[in-house]
Amino acid sequence: MRYFYPENVEDIQAIVSEAEHEGLRVRAVGSGHSFSEVAKGRDFLMDMKSLRDAAKYVLPVRSQFQSNHYVLADAGITIHRINRLLDAWGLALENMGAVDFQTISGALMTGTHGTGIKKPAFPDMIRAIRIVGTNSELIHIEPTDGITDPVMHNATESSTLIQDDDTFYSTVLSFGGMGIVYQLVVEVVPKFMIHERRYLQNWSDLKKELENGDFMNMVYAHDFVAFRVNPYKIDGDHLCSISVQKIENAPSGDGRRSWIGKILANREALVEGFINSVNRNPRSTAKRIQTVLKNSKVKSYTDISYNVFYNSGAAVLRYGISSEFAFDAKPENIINVLEFIFKQTEYYEDYADLNHPSHIPVRFVKPSHAYLSSCYNRPTVYIDIPTLYSTIGYMSLLERYQRAMIKMGGIPHWGKINNMLYSNNDFIREQFPMIDTWIRVRHRMDPKGTFLNDFIVLMGLT
Repeated sequence: MRYFYPENVEDIQAIVSEAEHEGLRVRAVGSGHSFSEVAKGRDFLMDMKSLRDAAKYVLPVRSQFQSNHYVLADAGITIHRINRLLDAWGLALENMGAVDFQTISGALMTGTHGTGIKKPAFPDMIRAIRIVGTNSELIHIEPTDGITDPVMHNATESSTLIQDDDTFYSTVLSFGGMGIVYQLVVEVVPKFMIHERRYLQNWSDLKKELENGDFMNMVYAHDFVAFRVNPYKIDGDHLCSISVQKIENAPSGDGRRSWIGKILANREALVEGFINSVNRNPRSTAKRIQTVLKNSKVKSYTDISYNVFYNSGAAVLRYGISSEFAFDAKPENIINVLEFIFKQTEYYEDYADLNHPSHIPVRFVKPSHAYLSSCYNRPTVYIDIPTLYSTIGYMSLLERYQRAMIKMGGIPHWGKINNMLYSNNDFIREQFPMIDTWIRVRHRMDPKGTFLNDFIVLMGLT
């Protein structure tokens, strides 16, 4: 294996040419945030960290789109860095995931989502994607009704312009399998504030609100809604922490979140201590989760958008690991899946000596146009099952839940642990109606197999 650090697109073209000449595969890696095998490769690997700039993108945008805001971002820029650049320009990402360690291209290629049933997942904020393709060709790809004026593009750019829905919606979430992404055009919005309120509620009461429609009405009425639930029952019920966020223009600095959770998420020694404590005394896990949820309560907190979106820390980057599953955002699915998890948590603790060291996050996402998005063409609820490296049986726990969630129709998040899909290729084909189109596009874009990777092969996407 050879490792490269390209500093510009010409470097990428040279690396691709060499790989093709030697009959080898090549792929790019981001920040390493994803803990699925989507980031793995062999032969030639490129670290994109030197490509980390962004600029406002105005021309060659068609006149009817020029009232919108776009930025041209290098593939290696992190979400943390682009947030700060956008802020200085009075702009912002419309949505993001719970952390900002990822490169923007890595977040895109694995289908990163935030929460907000009326807000886009990452692939749906992208208006154009630029790749180094086969024969080192520079290709600029957009939907059929894309933002770029073809005449102006051909007069000012050296890349080949493709405006085609199948090509774009396949490439925008393709695990790097169509070519090496070097730049993205992202539609952004004027900078905004978010007001957050987090309150505690018992599962039995939340379940009633799901059944009578009140909770889903709230999900649709607010910009961003999510909740976390303790999989263990304490005092006869499961505690939930519900986060309700709404865009507003109030001044920054109104209220704050719990400083305890912030310190825990950023101090590796504290996380290590938590893991050791769980392993020594696993029966106390339920109370620890309960304490974390109680400390997450927020009466009122208003801040710049990216500060409110951020819900994790550096220590979690190292120790956190999970499998996450997408379902139709229907109340009955939420109830059935969570109550199954509750029963399994009790069973695993009593009969398998496996303890779940974390709450269960639940998030809501807008339908996506990306062909291999787990929220393709439907409002989606994501149910995450996180654990921590080195807790007893952590991988066994995740593999058991993968098998169970797949049986219930849950589509695993590509960026999380999803190795049980390797033996369930038929399930993948059943869940993605545009999969054959995606495969045809991949073969057309990569006829030599230069950008094929083991993840695509194992998932049966060839």
